[in-house]
Amino acid sequence: MRTIDDLTGWAARQWRANWPGWLADPGQAAPSWPLHTPTAREIAADPDGVAREVGRWVAVGARGGLTVEWVERRTTSFGRQRLPARVVADPGALAALAGEQETWRRASQAADLLRRSWPDRDLSGPLRLAARRLGGLDLADAVRLSAVLGWLEAHPDSGLWERELPVPGVDSKWLERHRVVVEALHEGIVGGAPGLRRPGAVFRVSHLDASLADGPRDFAAELAGVASLEVRPRRVLLVENLTSLLTLPDIPGTVAVHGMGFAAPSLAQVPWIRGADEAWYWGDVDTYGLLILGQVRAALPAVRSVLMDPATLQAHRKWAGHEPSPFRGEIGFLTADEHRTLSALREGDLRLEQERIPRGAAHQTLRALLG
Repeated sequence: MRTIDDLTGWAARQWRANWPGWLADPGQAAPSWPLHTPTAREIAADPDGVAREVGRWVAVGARGGLTVEWVERRTTSFGRQRLPARVVADPGALAALAGEQETWRRASQAADLLRRSWPDRDLSGPLRLAARRLGGLDLADAVRLSAVLGWLEAHPDSGLWERELPVPGVDSKWLERHRVVVEALHEGIVGGAPGLRRPGAVFRVSHLDASLADGPRDFAAELAGVASLEVRPRRVLLVENLTSLLTLPDIPGTVAVHGMGFAAPSLAQVPWIRGADEAWYWGDVDTYGLLILGQVRAALPAVRSVLMDPATLQAHRKWAGHEPSPFRGEIGFLTADEHRTLSALREGDLRLEQERIPRGAAHQTLRALLG
């Protein structure tokens, strides 16, 4: 007979594989799991152990969202027995068992808000695609998201720049952080891309090895200009914040690029960045810094992080501050060490901006790893 510990593992596997579908289609049948009801021989071999496990399944059946189905079996030694046969679990219960109750709560409240705002639309596809990002939104951000989508639907040809979007509580930083979910839901709900204008990202490039520069060591260009650069560095360092880029030391064979926050994944299109022997990413030690890192690695799989590990957070913890609106959703493409950083950050809603790491300590680490 399967145990309660087995139930937790099953719930975690079900969650990882299926929860966007549960969010998209609340009416689908609840997942169920056979419990391998013990045979008469198994009961006779360990009657006390079976009785204990049956008692635990009785307690499970009393929890909200979990239903245990029972069968009766007659045994020669113990007579008629009522034994657990199957457990049926609704998505909320599975999320709780998998340790993802908060993600499910946030995603569900955002989905409910969107369904109320567009009751005549089939949102199953858009919600499935956006599920993981919706799981990172608190209620205030979900309300802002709905307001932005409503405004864009009402003004499809506004011609406004992104920074001019007249929605209360939504500034350019908010739109930058949530652009992916806005665009995905706009495509599914309204159709097409949002009718807003935005300038192309301008990336700062710094040759940390003067011998690599065929012209200025430091310059700024849009993505096409960066891609056209005739340079073949052995190593590329992508840096989240401009101040950290401007204060970098010389490092042999290295070109550094200001990643421009959530624009950084687009740098994977640059041939000389993709062709470098090594690619590194250095960002803020906070939930959004790790989110950007995951997105960069999705586009540039070989990229490694630097100064974003638990040891860096611990060594410079006194410079860490409170992250007021941390990202609560899932973050993909992180290493085990980076996941440990994420867990440590979320325990206290911490953030360690890369500029807060003392320059000497940061440069020592960069030279040791990259030099």
